[in-house]
Amino acid sequence: MNDACYRRIQMLRLIPKSPSRICVSELHDKLVNQGFDIDKRSVQRDVNSLAQLFAIENDGNKDIPGWYWRKDAQKLELPEMEPAVALSFKMVRHFLDRFMPPSALDDLGDYFAHADRLLAHLPNNHLADWSDKVAWLSRSQPLLSPQIQPEVLAQIYQALLSDQKLKADYQPRGEESREYTINPLGLVVVDRVIYLVGTLWDYQDIKQFALHRFNAVELSNEPSKVIEGFSLPDYIAQGAFEYSAGEQTTLALKLRIVPIIAQHLSETPLAEDQIISQIETEQPERTCYYLSATVKNTQQLRWWLMSFGAGIEVLEPPALREEFAATAQKLSLQYQTGS
Repeated sequence: MNDACYRRIQMLRLIPKSPSRICVSELHDKLVNQGFDIDKRSVQRDVNSLAQLFAIENDGNKDIPGWYWRKDAQKLELPEMEPAVALSFKMVRHFLDRFMPPSALDDLGDYFAHADRLLAHLPNNHLADWSDKVAWLSRSQPLLSPQIQPEVLAQIYQALLSDQKLKADYQPRGEESREYTINPLGLVVVDRVIYLVGTLWDYQDIKQFALHRFNAVELSNEPSKVIEGFSLPDYIAQGAFEYSAGEQTTLALKLRIVPIIAQHLSETPLAEDQIISQIETEQPERTCYYLSATVKNTQQLRWWLMSFGAGIEVLEPPALREEFAATAQKLSLQYQTGS
């Protein structure tokens, strides 16, 4: 491919879709930064030539015309999108639609539409209905997602993308709504709830804000405050979204479990150091297993253990066993006839 042809292809990629614009000077600067040796007059000639062949036009500004792809222009693919890539776009739209920034979804809109067209017109197509053959489920009790105002979601995404502060009307759980200035640091999706991670005003301590509790959000003109050394993955790994159950961070857990749970946990272990061993009994029908593992000391652990009912018996640590024994006594009293 000669330089002139390659340069024009790059120009097509640099020209944005309406309502965005790019002038010849900006095009020239971007091309020069990519290593092309060209003057502004040649760029103007190239744009005029390309406008004869593609859905490109300018806004008619006599001083500094802005060039753009028309809104009805089909996405130009160089090379053509492969069917597997088209399927990936379809799956992204299906599963991540709610959690992607609206601006990003808008930018990907042409790709989504192009992917749908490509899959719909493939001969002997086995991919078009692929999204109907793949599903994501959770065995936890299904809950409905809390409602988030679309304009709130859009403003928060924009603040994260542009590293700007937010002025927000936020209502903490069980409290009156208040005005906050938030420095956004990241978004975390926990089950059905989306949380904004950030700091308040000029403070350094990290807070979490459930998006459905925002009443209103306004993008500030001020840049967001940088927290030195902050890493969202590290923040999560340190247990920020777990409910700690005490000063002791980990437990040496030992359980007695029934066979079906032993089979389940042998396939999906609790921890890297998990060990399952069979308990020898004289009655094969009462076969049980011991399980040992090092786990985090959290409320989530307790909820998970209780979800198996009598199928799991906590043996160690002693304090956790006593805790479960007390809970069992309370449940027994609660469910006694006439209570």
